[in-house]
Amino acid sequence: MAAMTFRGRLILAGIVVAWIPVLCLGLVVRSAGTRRLADANEQRMRERGDRIAEAWLQGAARLEDRLAALGALLTGDNTVRIAARSRSRPGLQAALARFASSSGLDVAFLLDTTGEILAASHFAGDAGRRDPALAALAGRAGAPIVTRVPFPTPDGLVLTRGERFDIGGVEIIGIVGGSVSGLGLAPADARAALVAEGGVGAESVRIAGAGRGGEGGGGDAQDGGGYEGRRTIGRVLWQDWPSAVRAGSGGGSAVGEAPATAAEIVPVDLVIVWNDPLLAAMVRSFDRVLIISLVAAALLAVILGRFMARRLSDPVERLAATARRVHLGRLDTTFGRGGARELDRLAVFLNGMLQRIRDGISRVKDAEKRATRGEFARQVNHDVRNGLVPIRNVVRHLSEARNTGPGALAGAFDARAPTLDASLDYLGGLAEQYRAVAVHGARDRSELRAVARSVVEANQAQAGVRVTHDLGRNPAWVEMDALSLRRVVENIVANAVAAAGADGREVRVSVDAEWSDGQPRYRLTVADDGPGIPPEVRSRVFEPFFTTRAEGTGLGLAITRRLVRDVGGEIRLESEEGRGTTVHVILKAAGEASA
Repeated sequence: MAAMTFRGRLILAGIVVAWIPVLCLGLVVRSAGTRRLADANEQRMRERGDRIAEAWLQGAARLEDRLAALGALLTGDNTVRIAARSRSRPGLQAALARFASSSGLDVAFLLDTTGEILAASHFAGDAGRRDPALAALAGRAGAPIVTRVPFPTPDGLVLTRGERFDIGGVEIIGIVGGSVSGLGLAPADARAALVAEGGVGAESVRIAGAGRGGEGGGGDAQDGGGYEGRRTIGRVLWQDWPSAVRAGSGGGSAVGEAPATAAEIVPVDLVIVWNDPLLAAMVRSFDRVLIISLVAAALLAVILGRFMARRLSDPVERLAATARRVHLGRLDTTFGRGGARELDRLAVFLNGMLQRIRDGISRVKDAEKRATRGEFARQVNHDVRNGLVPIRNVVRHLSEARNTGPGALAGAFDARAPTLDASLDYLGGLAEQYRAVAVHGARDRSELRAVARSVVEANQAQAGVRVTHDLGRNPAWVEMDALSLRRVVENIVANAVAAAGADGREVRVSVDAEWSDGQPRYRLTVADDGPGIPPEVRSRVFEPFFTTRAEGTGLGLAITRRLVRDVGGEIRLESEEGRGTTVHVILKAAGEASA
């Protein structure tokens, strides 16, 4: 991924710097506004919860009064007492209807101890039906009980109280109740609801008020949750609580059908829950304003950032353009001014540095000229010494043969005459080459095995070092002129002999034919069993003037590599410290060659 430009970074930094205060201020205002509105709504709902809790207490107190009045009617009215003792349903029904009408009760029941309904104020047809669940409401102390009773209309929730009365030795159960919706307990608006929560499964039933979907208050709808606020206002007892939850999907009992056993009564909490659309609308408004502010701040930052980036980056780009010209070799250029004070000072420093670079390059060129002349002189010295070594060996051999006798001297001269002639020809060729002041790299045909054999014979007179060969008999014609080829072989063999030393070690010279990339080649291999080359200097042996011998010039292998590469050949060196060194020279075959 490409690095971001200076202008891009400056614009991005401007956007970030512009966003930070806008975002912080917006979040602070949003948090403070929502907190204040939420606190006000919480206070309002707390007051509403207090009123609903008071209504529950007043409703329960009214039911206690009505239940006491029903007991006085049953025990104090002779007609009612006689009807109760004789279980006269018509008499009890008439008396209960008059009582319910005068007391304003929604429901009232009279039952015997078996749970058979003797009279019902709201639905006379219930008389004679057995309902153990109603009978179980009697004698419950503490909180009132919420239960479900059958009406001609769909079933509804009622808040009930029950008591057992002794009427002349006959026990009668009296139940009084008022519908939850008729007690004035529903919240005043559609944003709140009254729900009951409890039971093992944490079920909830909406008693009154609007649900999440805006549905009206009904006692049989299960609450779906998702409200923004809630407050517990009290606790009541609930009969058949799990069944009440299932009744929301149509599982209620039909009219006239009595349950087999009394339903369980469990304590549940009354909770007022609410949604505040004003709070949600305010949060959305804050969010919209914050987003618009961030976009506006980003646009302003981009405009100002581009302006500032142009003012800052143009002088830098001019400096960079001048630096690119310097990089391409235009050292005659100069760094101009025209930016801020700091950039002008930088241009002065760069111009001073550029002038020092010019002066340094001039000095380096002078030093290179002097070094080239010195290198040329050392190269001449090296090449001449390579030609004189075989002559010196021949002369030493002739001196030793002279002491033996005239016959031995003549034989030695005949044996060494070719070497002497080859060395003199080598020196003459060097003189011709240096006359043109150039390394000769012509691709003439030369016979590698003959040159290698001549060099081996010239070095066999070295005291203490055995120079052996495996050169073969067939000619090995390669693409290199004879003088350059001899220089290559002389340099490699001379280095091998010097590395082997004078303690009986051996230098082996061989020539082999091979194929590479479908082309015939010849490989010259010179191996010695000397001490080898240390790893830290092995990569530098072909560098000019690098040598590990006090008397060496450091040019032998450098010249050799240049001569080999000039004709498209290869030279490789293998060495292991303590086990000797091997040099391979691979040259292209000239014309048709046979191994």
